[in-house]
Amino acid sequence: MASAVIFDMDGVLLDSEPLHYEAVRQILTEQGVDFPLEDYFRYLGTTLTSTWDDLCERYPITMPFEAFETRYNADVLVQYQAGAPLIPGARELAQKLTHAGVPIAVASSSHREWVEAALTGAGLREFFEQTTAGDEVSQGKPSPEIYLKAAEKLSFDPAECIAVEDAPAGVESAAAAGMRVVLVRSELTNDLNLTADWEVDDLTQFKLTWLSDRTTEQPANLVGAV
Repeated sequence: MASAVIFDMDGVLLDSEPLHYEAVRQILTEQGVDFPLEDYFRYLGTTLTSTWDDLCERYPITMPFEAFETRYNADVLVQYQAGAPLIPGARELAQKLTHAGVPIAVASSSHREWVEAALTGAGLREFFEQTTAGDEVSQGKPSPEIYLKAAEKLSFDPAECIAVEDAPAGVESAAAAGMRVVLVRSELTNDLNLTADWEVDDLTQFKLTWLSDRTTEQPANLVGAV
């Protein structure tokens, strides 16, 4: 096995998208904006800045970004520190890959304080050799920059990495970096038209055979080329 695995964090390792949505929804409610869950889908995997810019274009929001960022960051950080729920199979897969000698990393659009707090709070930090956060790149997902940087930190060619994602921007980012992609489906993304090399309902379905040489093995359940 000569591959590495790079995980997105929210919605892939942690079932934390609902807490992000609720934090945004509460702030927008105070701004007089109705923000249903389906409207949140478009922002999965994107940076906070791009999310807020788009929200301000679509809704009559008067709150400055700085105030929103301070409030949102504080609310989410507290929940991360308390320990966000794990996606089924997350701990077991991290342990299995580590024991098999497979380097694993995180590439998350969240800023570093969140990433470290979330992984530590969930008891996962020890498994990851490297983490790359959204505040380390100039362009967020769907740009490939964060996945290219994550692969560089692991000293792997992107083509030898598998990315595990759950959001449209993340899938596009990893594919643009030249990685194979495992898509983790969820209630938030089941209705979205996403295409990846493999699809799973949770991380218990991740197969170590996917780490084999891509030139000698075709994915067993290929659902499309990204």
